[in-house]
Amino acid sequence: KPATPHTATIPLRLPLLRGERRLRIALVGLPNSGKSTFFEAVASTSVKSGALAGTRLAYNECAVQIGLDEARVIDLPSIRSPHHFEPQDRAALKYLLWGDERPPVSLHEPDGPPAPFAPPDVIVQVLDATSLEHHLELTLKLVNFGRPLVIALNKMDEAGERGIYVNAGALSAALGVPVVATAAIMGHGIAELFHAAVQTVRDGARPHAQPPSAHISAALEPLASLLGAPEIEQAFRIPAQLLVTQIAEGDPYFLDEMEQHFPGRLPEVERLLAGAAQALPRALADELHADRHHRAATLFEAATRFGAPHEGRGWRYWLDELFLSPRWGFIGSVAVFATVLFVVFYVSQWIDSETAARLVTWAAGWQPQSTAGVVGRAVVDGLIGLVGIVVPYMLPLVLLLVALEEVGIMARIA
Repeated sequence: KPATPHTATIPLRLPLLRGERRLRIALVGLPNSGKSTFFEAVASTSVKSGALAGTRLAYNECAVQIGLDEARVIDLPSIRSPHHFEPQDRAALKYLLWGDERPPVSLHEPDGPPAPFAPPDVIVQVLDATSLEHHLELTLKLVNFGRPLVIALNKMDEAGERGIYVNAGALSAALGVPVVATAAIMGHGIAELFHAAVQTVRDGARPHAQPPSAHISAALEPLASLLGAPEIEQAFRIPAQLLVTQIAEGDPYFLDEMEQHFPGRLPEVERLLAGAAQALPRALADELHADRHHRAATLFEAATRFGAPHEGRGWRYWLDELFLSPRWGFIGSVAVFATVLFVVFYVSQWIDSETAARLVTWAAGWQPQSTAGVVGRAVVDGLIGLVGIVVPYMLPLVLLLVALEEVGIMARIA
């Protein structure tokens, strides 16, 4: 009797993002986040490269198949700082905001749009899970860009080896964006990340707004009212919160565009900035930076814990018991600093007596009289001095600090 054929039904998620509808996914991140490793893990053989307009910074682009959907992934140059958008970063940020759809304020720029394609449908920020707090400061900027955002919590394997655990769900709930744990170098979590990016675009999801703290928002309210004028919004075509923040931080690009396109409004802007600064305990830009750092630290503390890499009482468990204990943590920290001092003042002195001191004794008998001999002796003395600094003092200290960092002691002390 012939077997009855079985059919499987696979539901389609519509609309399919293919052809002209295919997604544009922009990869962004701070240096050393693993962003380039991430791109190399998904890149096809047909990688296209180009330079962002007006810069020598290169971007890479490749095609990716995500189930039945298609996407173009654009690997942008790393953003150097989560605070000041430096001139080198500006072209990448212009692409994230406008793509090749130039706003009125940039039509006069001779370099043209930063890249020859439309702005991204979704931004994927690659974060280093072992240095999460610093990277979250950039996240707090990107959520105000007004575009769908997905976070790749990268290097989770390294974080686990150091006993650092990040609750991706808690971080996602706080920011209102999908957070996917990844280890790009091993290919872990990449498929889940791209499926999350597609679903975010399909759902039209947007991050939670992340305005500054209440006392700063109150001080900036008059400035926000002025910059919220329809003609200014139409000229810049960026979210109001982002424009207010960039002007308040003194971003030279946005201030220059205000001066060129709204010269009559600039004195009022400067007056409102001065008034906001008077209502705050320090300079306005410094207050915004400190506030962003504080909010990033709060997110980090809410989503991160330190512990052993697995259940049980291994050596990382006892490190936690010592350095994270309110009772013994101070004693453990003092013991670490005492070890550093011991290495510097005792171990290094012993190494010095066995290396540089013997070289000095060996060279003491050489008393050249000729010019060439004097020059040679000077070179030897310089090399001995170099050995005397690097070998006994710098090398042991650096190795000790690296060891303390790798086993997770420095993170626990912090």
